[in-house]
Amino acid sequence: MAVPTYTYMVHDLLTNNPLGELPLTGVEFTKKANDSGTLRGSFTVQPRSLPDRLVRDPYDLTMPCRRAIYAYRDDRPMWGGIIWTRRYDSSSRVVELGAGDWWSYFDHRRVVPLLTKPVNPAYDVAELVLTYSGVEQNQIARNLVALAQSHTGGNLGIVFDDSAALIPRDRMYRGYELSSTGEMLRQLANVLDGSDMMFDTAADPNGRPVRLFRQGAPYLGQQGSPWVWEYGANLSSYTWPSDGTRYASRVFTTGEGTVEGTLIAVSEDTDPYTHGFPLIEAETSYTTVSNPGTLQQHADADQFSARLPVVLPELTIRGDMDPIVGAWGIGDDARVLIEDDFVPSGIDTSLRIVGSSIAPGEDQEVVRLTVAPLLDDVA
Repeated sequence: MAVPTYTYMVHDLLTNNPLGELPLTGVEFTKKANDSGTLRGSFTVQPRSLPDRLVRDPYDLTMPCRRAIYAYRDDRPMWGGIIWTRRYDSSSRVVELGAGDWWSYFDHRRVVPLLTKPVNPAYDVAELVLTYSGVEQNQIARNLVALAQSHTGGNLGIVFDDSAALIPRDRMYRGYELSSTGEMLRQLANVLDGSDMMFDTAADPNGRPVRLFRQGAPYLGQQGSPWVWEYGANLSSYTWPSDGTRYASRVFTTGEGTVEGTLIAVSEDTDPYTHGFPLIEAETSYTTVSNPGTLQQHADADQFSARLPVVLPELTIRGDMDPIVGAWGIGDDARVLIEDDFVPSGIDTSLRIVGSSIAPGEDQEVVRLTVAPLLDDVA
């Protein structure tokens, strides 16, 4: 099968109008559930005297915070985000770029209502409060993104889905906290039964890139049977990190307050003790959380994610074999079959795709999937 062709288009960030193509090399881009993906790559600036010079104004075309970049696999947009960093070396004539997907933008925004008055001592931002009581959790996330986009200069044209997990949540965002919108989205996703979410890029009916905010109900993923990868066939290689330092049977979670007034929640799973695991404790902090119920949800979720020593295996797969790149997505379920000298008894287990990394190349594309165990038999 022919190696796919990758192209990289630059658009104006606010209008999404196309501006030009960049001849990037050494590219790698990632997608993640509940966090921001990244893209990096570089290109060489050609002399202005060349009649076929592809990039006429490299300085303007790669302006950080002002330009968006899209990665196309053949004719399909696979990744989109904001150029955040640029480094030019006049000796080598090489420009190095770093970009983050749309989530990275909301890491630079704050959860505050519209500022309709001049900000001065008489207009106290610290006293502003945004409250949700018994609101469906996916709607809270959409509201946070919509609020950020409602400020002048803040609209990136993010398109929402209509997913609903039907789980009500209480949330309060105080002005004096100046909470990061991106971090508040992460906290919504990472409580127990929190919805998966990610910012993504797709094509409209005319092939133009569209910026999306996708949420699960509560999990992202395909309908029907899991994708299958088998070592020695469409699974080229794998890493299986067993990290006991991430394991905890009891988790303390701290919230708002200081010294004796600190809010603390505790979550413990005693079942591992019957299987030979000791009591191991960990602490996580959510200093902006003042609701005891919300803090307990964080504690339960943090303990649940720390219940196994095995975390986040990485699979290197064949992008040109079924299922090909573009068929699977973040949140999808996978069945992985491994039998080799390390695991002679074999592994046949269900995993979930929580991240991907694609490194296009002239001879092949290297595709890596980060997966999280779904079943306890992986421990």
